[in-house]
Amino acid sequence: MKRRLFSLLAFLFATTFVWAQRGGESTYAYLQLPVSPRIAALGGKVPGYGGEKDLSLSVANPAFAHARLHNALEVSGSLFFADVKYSYASYFYAIDSTLTVGAHLRQMWYGDFVRRDERGYEDGRFAAYEMALGLHASYLLPKGWSVGASLVPLYSSLERYWSFGLACDLAIGYSDSEGLVSAGLVAQNIGGTLKTYSGRHEDAPFELLAGAKIRMRYAPLVFVFTLQHLQNWQRRFIRESAYSSALAKGTDPNEKPSTWQEVSTELLAHPIVGIEFHPSRYFFVQASYNHGRRMAMITPAQYSLEGFAWGFGIQVRRLALRFSRAVYHTSGASNHLSVAFYFSGGRDAAMRPYTPSLRVEAPAQELMEEDEEE
Repeated sequence: MKRRLFSLLAFLFATTFVWAQRGGESTYAYLQLPVSPRIAALGGKVPGYGGEKDLSLSVANPAFAHARLHNALEVSGSLFFADVKYSYASYFYAIDSTLTVGAHLRQMWYGDFVRRDERGYEDGRFAAYEMALGLHASYLLPKGWSVGASLVPLYSSLERYWSFGLACDLAIGYSDSEGLVSAGLVAQNIGGTLKTYSGRHEDAPFELLAGAKIRMRYAPLVFVFTLQHLQNWQRRFIRESAYSSALAKGTDPNEKPSTWQEVSTELLAHPIVGIEFHPSRYFFVQASYNHGRRMAMITPAQYSLEGFAWGFGIQVRRLALRFSRAVYHTSGASNHLSVAFYFSGGRDAAMRPYTPSLRVEAPAQELMEEDEEE
């Protein structure tokens, strides 16, 4: 049974990867936004951060949903540019020691707009809104491995027009028995529109992600590494000013960047590096750098902190509060705030101590009792 499950998942990853290489534009771009402050503070994508008591990490990689998230709820809100508002909520429930299910809701409000007729006169107002409802399932395999999947119906509304789509995520995860190392691979946003705005089908923003978490045994540090856009190796960002000295003089309009410039900028477009500092079990701070975001958003001669992000979290008893700030552009940054409630499955929402003994195959009830003892 388990061999068949692994074979099926490998087949789905392979066929999905081939299907997703098609060119063209994508829709439902809000699916690429981080769903929580903790993810935003770690660069916006964390496919390899497993074994933690954090619901949003299980939304980022559905294979990492586990019994310690039983009967837990998280809500989050973010403020973007031009009064754009983004909110998220998730809930998980452990069926037994190996199967955990959950759901999440993402909403994007773009605000109210003035409607005008063909002569430019005001003719009322209208709104723009998008929503995604995710349904998750995770299955725990022996020796720390797990698999997961999400099915995500999508809805978008603009004035009297609307579209409907369907996407899914497929994921594999691994967490060692001590909770010190985890890794994951996620095929994200597979799908596209079913009912379109204009009659033309558009794909969702598919992305293949891989990542890992390394937690120091005797130091309060966690290192998080992510590789983004693995399905696309044409992500390089090279400014003309970096190589076109002759072009500026008008002597060589066909000048191109060197092979080394292309290779080096391509390699830098994929990694995201993050770090967490845990001075206690109840508090942590974070920081990260996303060079691909910086090169995509930077404005020449107006350099700022594009690509950097930071945040912190407080987790005590049944409550967890997290905040982060991510810099997308020199004109400003986005703020993210979330609150998580653990109704049962453990009275302690805190992170584990730094000589952990996480039994990944322990029954759900044992994990819950362990939390209550803490």
